[in-house]
Amino acid sequence: MGSDENFKYEFDVSGENERLARQHQAVKLGMGKLVLAPMDTSREGLKVLDAGYWLKEFGPSLLHRQTCELIGADITGERFPDKPEGLKLVVQNSEGPFPDSWNQSFDLVHQRFTLSGIQNYRKCVFALLGLVKPGGWIQLVEPEDISSEPNGPQMQCFVDWVKLFAINSGSDLGFQNGGLESALREAGLIRVGTMVAPVCFGAECPEPNMREQTVKACCHTASQFRNSYKRHHNGSDGINPTEGDSYVPRLADELRERGGYTAVRVVWAQRPF
Repeated sequence: MGSDENFKYEFDVSGENERLARQHQAVKLGMGKLVLAPMDTSREGLKVLDAGYWLKEFGPSLLHRQTCELIGADITGERFPDKPEGLKLVVQNSEGPFPDSWNQSFDLVHQRFTLSGIQNYRKCVFALLGLVKPGGWIQLVEPEDISSEPNGPQMQCFVDWVKLFAINSGSDLGFQNGGLESALREAGLIRVGTMVAPVCFGAECPEPNMREQTVKACCHTASQFRNSYKRHHNGSDGINPTEGDSYVPRLADELRERGGYTAVRVVWAQRPF
């Protein structure tokens, strides 16, 4: 199985589950629902692979849940719960190699925020497509380029940090701005659909009771990126890491007063029968 026993999270694992839960709610609010691919969830015996946090929520939406196989994957088991009810959790690299038994066996393959850390996004996408059965679907959720969007100075700094982190990690960001849709069509998939979903923080969040939750999610992530940046960079790229110590409180204030915005691109497609 394609895994990396030596892999360790760049960020502190202890707070990751809480951060991911808050982030998940913000992304779901922007998307409107978890699955935009028009798959038939009323069928028996569906097989789903997810690397995106939401299997526990998606499972109850399946009409014949008890007959379905739900597999959650991550590159490390550091954050796996001890006894996930109704789920199978496996350590698996999204770039493969995958078990032979997975080949063209899934009704839905879902990945979220995977490609930002990949050096060759097309290779990863094509490997994932090999898991989709004829008539099955793939849905990918990835950060979109928002360089032209208006944000306050603190939120813009956060956006810059995230992009720098990806670039300095050797990531291939060619999946943004329509690249992902092109890759799926090139692979011969049909019914390719896409949506750019807003992910709003603080004052811009359309759900009042989620505004503070989104502030905390954004600030938690910003704190992680700040700490990583200070470990790996000296400010030669124009961002002074010594300014980071007071950055997160400034970001929180800006989000509560003005709000902030990022976006995810959701792309789905079907393997022909």
